[in-house]
Amino acid sequence: MDSQDYELVAKYYDGSYNLKPDLNDLPFYLEIAKQQGGPVLEIACGTGRVLVEIAKLGITIEGVDFSQKMLSILREKLHKESENVRQRVTLHIGDMRTFWLEKQFRLVTIPFRSLQHMYTIEDQVKALKRTKDHLQPKDGLLVFNVFYPDYTLLDKEVMDSEWIDPSNPNRILRRYFIRYKVNKLYQYFEGAFIYKTYENSKIIKEEKTPIKMGYYTYPHMQLLFEHCGLEILKEYGSFSKDPIDICQEMIFILRRKD
Repeated sequence: MDSQDYELVAKYYDGSYNLKPDLNDLPFYLEIAKQQGGPVLEIACGTGRVLVEIAKLGITIEGVDFSQKMLSILREKLHKESENVRQRVTLHIGDMRTFWLEKQFRLVTIPFRSLQHMYTIEDQVKALKRTKDHLQPKDGLLVFNVFYPDYTLLDKEVMDSEWIDPSNPNRILRRYFIRYKVNKLYQYFEGAFIYKTYENSKIIKEEKTPIKMGYYTYPHMQLLFEHCGLEILKEYGSFSKDPIDICQEMIFILRRKD
């Protein structure tokens, strides 16, 4: 997905995710931020769903995202917050494979499976090594999650969210996710988000944006960490901290090996 494709995703991002029942990662990331303290770096911060809440804890945080549109929405959110919250936040436009802020952080996060937009080994290594560069050597932590691959869903179309149009309460929006290509050898899929707007039970608008993501196995992640000089401190299979072998989510807390 290039930066232009994010225009439509950003437009509907908050509406499509705010009510998702399986999106329960926020308490986990807030707990880690409170334990670790700042400064924090959030990679792929998007519209600030996690970032703003960390800033409200009194913690200094910087956010990086590839999408200017996402960051514009985040800045609009910050304008509604107190001056104290706004002063704790610094935003950057950048690619997780190449950006460099010339500083290091006690906590670096990549929430909500954003690393999976890196669907080649080369890009995965670049992103993790660049992330490692931003970790403080002795006490810096990297925390992120990716989904455990559910192979039964790799070739299906599903409606994954529904919400009321905030600009018109008579309209309902539904987001569908369709996968139309799965490369099982190189472990990525291609598909699209389809946004349908309904009024009086009739579709009045349909919009589509492509998406391409990698999916990872646990041994794959272990090899990436070893290659990139990272070691696992803790790992979980859910945001309730269940064992990783329950295979719902793969959540990692890592540090630099050096």
